[in-house]
Amino acid sequence: MSFDWYVVHSHPRKESFVGDRIGDLGREVFFPTMAERRLGCRKASVGPLFPGYLFARLSEREGDLPRVRWTHGVRGVLGDSEGPRPVDAALVDMIRVRADRRGRVRLGAGLRKGDRVRVVDGPLAGLVGVLEQPATGALERVCVLLDVFHRLTRVELPLDAIRGAARG
Repeated sequence: MSFDWYVVHSHPRKESFVGDRIGDLGREVFFPTMAERRLGCRKASVGPLFPGYLFARLSEREGDLPRVRWTHGVRGVLGDSEGPRPVDAALVDMIRVRADRRGRVRLGAGLRKGDRVRVVDGPLAGLVGVLEQPATGALERVCVLLDVFHRLTRVELPLDAIRGAARG
């Protein structure tokens, strides 16, 4: 039996519900989430990495596609004009590697102490520094050493405000 990964499009905020229904069919589901902060909130909440979408491992031969398309809460299965198309398993694997056992993806996965990073958001955008302390806790904040006026300054930033910087 051949199973491929498909992207299932759900109704708004129904990803978990749809994932549970597909799981009830005995099929593997991957619904990646991430910690997100709302403006003015100190606590992080968990939200979908791809709002309205989840991955399901389905078999066209077993008739899974029509069953999933008619599942309550499903808008459709992504594809082209000829119908649903599987996605490359390497894409799903790449996301899974960055996720914990609950499916929560850490945006800074792969960044380590001493890595060069670039600030991409906020008033310090464009500055390059060195990651001093990787993300910890629910707020996912990092400590970065930035060269400000020829002096190293420790700055605490949200994890999503930085990206790895190319060396050189």
